[in-house]
Amino acid sequence: MTGCGSDEPSEGNMDTQRAELLRRPGIEEITRRYEEMQARTRDELAQQFPWLDWRHVEDGTKAGCTGFDEFSGIAESNTLDMWSAEGNIPDPDWPRAEQIVARITAEYGFTPPETVVSRPADHQIVGSDTYGAGYRFGTAKRTVLSGSTGCHLPQAEKDKFQNPS
Repeated sequence: MTGCGSDEPSEGNMDTQRAELLRRPGIEEITRRYEEMQARTRDELAQQFPWLDWRHVEDGTKAGCTGFDEFSGIAESNTLDMWSAEGNIPDPDWPRAEQIVARITAEYGFTPPETVVSRPADHQIVGSDTYGAGYRFGTAKRTVLSGSTGCHLPQAEKDKFQNPS
């Protein structure tokens, strides 16, 4: 999973941006949801391809986000932890791996995957959702799964807007 921002509004007044951010889940909730999606994807791929021994290789990070300039001080996006498994998914097995990823990510609202690399022993797909989240899944020397959220408010900030004192 990877990439943030392509589907996010880059225009609009403060009210339009606030309405969109309030419509979205809080950053904590959406991050948990995408982490669950990553775990399900890793688990099913490991079941189908037992040689894949997933390892956590990089912690996720928090960042600001683009497209919601009026909320640049409080809205945020997260990159998710990056996961890697030594070894390649062989070319004859790649379509099955791609189908697994497509099926699971679709359950979480992601578009069908787009192929960005398709060469012998080197494949990569990406997908996105309506919030600007994205994932990246690929195989070459290693098999890698990464991603990011779109722009969301922390739940405490959403609560302030929805229940002003």
